[in-house]
Amino acid sequence: MFSRGEKWFNLGGVSSQSKLDIDSLPPSMLHKILSTVATMNIRDFGSARIAFPGFNEVGREDHFYRSANVIYLNDWVDEVSAVRTFRLKCYRSGNPEAIYLRGMYEFFILHLVDEGREKIHLAGERGCELAQFVDGMLNLAFSVDHRGIVHNYPAFTRQHVYKMFQIICSWQLSGHWDYDKPGMFLYVAERIDPNVPCDCWCSNIDPPEFEVSLDGSRSRLKCDRCLWNCAAWDFCYQIHLTARTWPIED
Repeated sequence: MFSRGEKWFNLGGVSSQSKLDIDSLPPSMLHKILSTVATMNIRDFGSARIAFPGFNEVGREDHFYRSANVIYLNDWVDEVSAVRTFRLKCYRSGNPEAIYLRGMYEFFILHLVDEGREKIHLAGERGCELAQFVDGMLNLAFSVDHRGIVHNYPAFTRQHVYKMFQIICSWQLSGHWDYDKPGMFLYVAERIDPNVPCDCWCSNIDPPEFEVSLDGSRSRLKCDRCLWNCAAWDFCYQIHLTARTWPIED
């Protein structure tokens, strides 16, 4: 909710009525607030720009669209046109997250594997953390050999892997089911052996050693080979659920 006279704002239902003087905030703060508003509700994004000159000034800058958060942008059914316009403007401004989403769309929905991987890699180079993880895990999955073992271990810590899997499996990103995985990716996924730990020395340590995940759960400590084989298998059967449609450009 925006009110020019009262200078109130409401971000995703968390209301602040402290009568902040929005126009006196520094551009960096206005940028952060406007980006949050756009992610939660594209209609409020337009209202904010109309209500406050400061927001309108920030919303006209290319830098805003290059750095806006679009991975978590809500796909409001009644605001399809506005969401489409916003995403395309971010993409054309070189936004890493928009490039990543376009790459995921090309890879998993259009089955343009090479083009999709190229955009995912580019988005990672430009600082998109999720793209960096997906790029590294794709390289890992495609390194599977005839025994079902993967080899190109990415330089991620175990805690980072657990953190990124929490993001991938979150309700905000997962749950897109209306398409098939590309044949090449499906072939790779089916070759990865998730049962490697069953015959590995790390599963026979007595007494067993455990590690604690970010959610507090405990699991048996795996060696690097078992960790990455299981992570690659889980990745292949989760990541395609985060891809979503992309607006058709004019």
